[in-house]
Amino acid sequence: MKPDLYTEAILTIIAFPLFPIARGPLMSPETTASAQGPFAGVHFATEERSVSFFDGRAGEFRGYNRYDGQVRQGYRVSKLGEPVVRAK
Repeated sequence: MKPDLYTEAILTIIAFPLFPIARGPLMSPETTASAQGPFAGVHFATEERSVSFFDGRAGEFRGYNRYDGQVRQGYRVSKLGEPVVRAK
């Protein structure tokens, strides 16, 4: 059964006010997702053979070899502008 002109007109009238409501969250989202729990604040970086982690709360930097699973030496940032020191 083919919809009549009245049904098409009503659906079009309903669709126009809904369009800005539907596209609003896409254009300016109100919230962002963030990590929770023990990995909150940890930044990850990948290289060809390793994965590096930086914990901004503790100031620690560590790297892991992706192929053999060995931990590379860790470093600690004690204060910005000063040299990094080896972590214990």
